[in-house]
Formats: sequence, C-alpha cells, structure tokens
Amino acid sequence: MKLVMLRPAFLPADAGALRSGPVSDAVAELGPLVATRALADAELAARLAAVPVRPAGTKLDRSAFTGVLARKEQHFAVHDGFFGVFRASDAATELLAHCALVGYRTILGDAARCGTTLTDEEWGRLRHGIEAVIAYALGLPIGEPRPAPAPAGTAPLDPHRRWRSGHHVFFPLIQAIVLGLGCFQTALNAGRPGEAGEALAFATATMSASRDAMRFASDFPPGDYRDAVRPAMAPPHLPVGLSGVMSEDHDLLIRRFRELREVFPTLTGPLVARREEFITAVEATYDAHKRVCARFDGDHVVSLRMSASSAAKAVGVLEQLERSRLTTLRSL
Repeated sequence: MKLVMLRPAFLPADAGALRSGPVSDAVAELGPLVATRALADAELAARLAAVPVRPAGTKLDRSAFTGVLARKEQHFAVHDGFFGVFRASDAATELLAHCALVGYRTILGDAARCGTTLTDEEWGRLRHGIEAVIAYALGLPIGEPRPAPAPAGTAPLDPHRRWRSGHHVFFPLIQAIVLGLGCFQTALNAGRPGEAGEALAFATATMSASRDAMRFASDFPPGDYRDAVRPAMAPPHLPVGLSGVMSEDHDLLIRRFRELREVFPTLTGPLVARREEFITAVEATYDAHKRVCARFDGDHVVSLRMSASSAAKAVGVLEQLERSRLTTLRSL
C-alpha cells in the first residue's frame, strides 16, 4: 500500500491559487462525480481502480531528508516509512485531491472486502469528508454529510492492512484541514468573509470526518492491536515508538492552531458560528481518539512515545494534548 502526498509546507493557502492550478486527469474525470456521489458504489470502485498512485509526471521528493537529519525530520521519515507514505514537493495544486481519491479507493475496497462496524452515519460522514476534499479543490459546494450503508464484507480482516487503510484516508483529511485553515486566514485578511466562512466550513467537515477515519483504522479486535499492530510500531521494528505527533502534516496543523489564537477572537457575524462549529468538531475528534485509545487499553498502557516506566498512560497523554489544543483555540 502506497500513498503519494504533498509535503504540507507546499499546500496553497488561497482558494483561488488552489483552483487555478492544474488537476490530475483522474480528478478532472472523476472529481465532480465523486464530489456529488453521483456513482453507484460498484461503478465508483471500478472507476477508482484505474486511478494511478500519483499523477503522471509527479516526481517523488527523495532528497528532503538526507544526510544528517534533525530529530523531528527523523521522526517524519519513520512515520511516513511505516505507513507507506511517499512525498512530493511539486504538483502542489493537484496532489491533495489526487491522493484523496487514492485513499478513498483504499477504504472503499477494504470495507467492501472485510466490512466495518461504523454506523451508517459515521460511514457517510467519513465518505463526505473525502468527497469534500475533491469538491473544495474544484470549487464545488461541499454540501452536508448524509448516511451511507456501511459495507458488511465477510473476508477475514487483516489488522495491519486496516490500520494502514484508515490512515491512508486520515492523512489527506489532516492536510485538508491545514488547507482549509490557511485559506480561511488568507480570505479573512483580504476582507472576504464569505470565502473565509466557506474555508472554515470545509475545515470543519474534514475535521469531523477525521474522527471516523480513526475509528475505521481501529476497526478490529483489541487483541489484534495489542499482539500485532502495537508491537510493529515499536522497537526493535522501528527506531522509536510511533506516534501521530511524528507526522509532518500534524506538525503543521498544530502550527495552524496556534496562529488561530490571534484570529479567532476577532471574528464577528456569521463567522462566530463557524468558529464554534470548528471547535466543537475538534473536541469531538479528540474524544473519538481517546475512545479508540481506551478500547486498546490506553487507560493502562503507556504511550509508545513514553518510556516503559512512565506513569503517563496513553489516554492521559491525549487528554493533556486536548486541553492544550482547546486552550489555544478558545483563548478568547
């Protein structure tokens, strides 16, 4: 399983720049159909099967993390390597939408084969988040999430594959949140409140979908996590214990959150409601992450980023992060 993603530093921070750039052939052909959910699932799966992993002509960035790396860069490389993520620094305006299509194909295929315990509402919201990425990139309305029948596949589920499948849609969603927040600030600074509201609504939709992506990624028995998935993310299989904070995309997202401290208190009119919707989505996402962690015994085991002798349990670490992030967003 491979996913080619843009280095997040190259994400555009303006909706006009995003939409004036090129789109891959796959996005041009399938994008409007995916964004409006105009295809039956069987036909959609068949069409997605023909989508290449990366747009034609896109070169992988193999030189960014070479030589002597800073600790953070080392962690980025470990994180991407585990999940089969390859990076590019060109195709800035087309690669996010394209990799969203690839991630969409991955979860639809895995769910069709092995099923999912997500409710119809959760499955529909997850799909809507990916569809919103395509719609926003093409300048189409993102609409509202609607339930979708959750697949009931019966093939044996591979926990390693499900863990990676869910993350292959989670990662484009995190980039989409970064994109939406950047476009929101650019539009706000330019005195375009309508466009700013559209961007913040997009960030909210993709944030909401990200919690369902995490549920999908963890949609297997806790024993499989304890005995198979968790050990694969720790030494000696990896140089260090793996964590979401080692993601290049997550790192930029947190920086975007900090920038909002100066912006959110100044909002007026309809943007106030948009702000509250976004913060509510952030809270719900952290709550979902904590529930996933607790289901995998995170109340009793330490985070993979902590020493085995640490008293800080995984759920407690998440609670600390949640308090910090929400304090940043609610510094009104």
